[in-house]
Amino acid sequence: MSRIQPTTGTGAPGPGATRVAAVVGFLVFVELTSGIIQGMMPTLLPELGTVLGVGAGDLNWVNTAQLLAAAVSVPLFGRLGDMYGHRRLLRVAVLCLAVGSVLVAWAPSFEVLLVGRVLQGPLAALLPLEIGLVRDRLDASGARSAIAMLVGALTFGASAGMVVAGLLREAISSVHGVLWIPAAATVLCAGVVFFLVPESRTRARGRVDWAGAGLLSIGLATLLLGISQGPKWGWTDAATLGLFAVAAITLTAWVLVELRVAEPIVDIRLTVRRTLFPVYAASFLLGTALFGAQTALVLFVSSPADKVGYGFGYDALGIAWLMLPSGAMAFIASLFASRLFKLIGGRGALGLSGGLMAIGYLILIAAHDEPWQFVVVNVIVGTGVGLALSAMPVLIVESSPHERTAIATGIYNTAKTVGGSVAGAVFAAILTALTFQGTEIPTIDAYTTVWWCCATVSVLVAVAAAVVARPAKSAN
Repeated sequence: MSRIQPTTGTGAPGPGATRVAAVVGFLVFVELTSGIIQGMMPTLLPELGTVLGVGAGDLNWVNTAQLLAAAVSVPLFGRLGDMYGHRRLLRVAVLCLAVGSVLVAWAPSFEVLLVGRVLQGPLAALLPLEIGLVRDRLDASGARSAIAMLVGALTFGASAGMVVAGLLREAISSVHGVLWIPAAATVLCAGVVFFLVPESRTRARGRVDWAGAGLLSIGLATLLLGISQGPKWGWTDAATLGLFAVAAITLTAWVLVELRVAEPIVDIRLTVRRTLFPVYAASFLLGTALFGAQTALVLFVSSPADKVGYGFGYDALGIAWLMLPSGAMAFIASLFASRLFKLIGGRGALGLSGGLMAIGYLILIAAHDEPWQFVVVNVIVGTGVGLALSAMPVLIVESSPHERTAIATGIYNTAKTVGGSVAGAVFAAILTALTFQGTEIPTIDAYTTVWWCCATVSVLVAVAAAVVARPAKSAN
């Protein structure tokens, strides 16, 4: 059900092969920049909260808003990329990212910051679009290597972004000044995508499921708003219950629409395959531990122990160095992931990743009074994250139809970002509910509750890996 443009065969040798090798390098640069942007934001969050006068609970919305936009934009961009060309949608995604980054850098208020973060949502669509492009332009072996390089660049960029943010903050007088640096980098990425990346050649037929995109947006937004505002309004308040009712009705309608339309924005039938559903479930769970806990971690280590009884009072650079081992180990794990796949397979690597993350969070619950304890935990959790981020795309690509690569990978990213956004709202509710009396400052119990949640979902990642069915035949 797809048509191929009249070009040379995928992965054909000759001048095209050299061109494709160069393209992978350009895309690695884009993912590296994407990772740096993602890594910088958590490091700068505590100071942004101080500058804009935002409390710990509301700060979770800085990540949640971006993840919510990503949850919708990833499948939408993936579908449009399959239909109209992955480079074309890469261009649109990078332009949205550039505008959003400018707004984040300028943001005179919390509301403007949130708008900028929403516009940064398509950042999450870059990787699935790039995976669709390289799978179209390369043979199976080359595509797997390219995917590993892209994931590695993203994870390395995320860890480097933490340190870059801290170092820039030492040299630049304001947090907003620091944020203008990644804003400028997105403009350079736009030039790379517009002028140096070729278009993919495979096209899927059909229509865009705009109704599904709209229903998903409304359903997730009302669900997350209800979760985050529940502690403030009261869980039995009419407004809270009304939001949950709207979310339930809208998401139910969304599922029914997705099952009826020929080309859904999220192919639920594709999602529930035994070869894919456990991986998507693990992606959702990984997102809750990876994205949902970021704000809580940086707020904890930046808290002054002499005033609240926990934390280290670190500034942006201190936060960066403390969090660096997590990103560094994720990058190192991604480099060696392909060798590990040969020994224990993708399922085994995914199961191992869940076990490592669970161990890390359990250690953190028991020991969090010294910085070195966070370093140990970040090494363990970062290794698990790197293995999971490398294993999931490979398992999905090998189990999905060729013409559905971008949308199948997009569902993975959607599941991951939805998990992060839901966890962000839940953790915001926890940090808002468990506070010192008469203040908005979370207690230590709030943070340990968040870490218990992360340990639990990490165990479930390992469980999901154990029930992944092997595909009858790997997709080429």
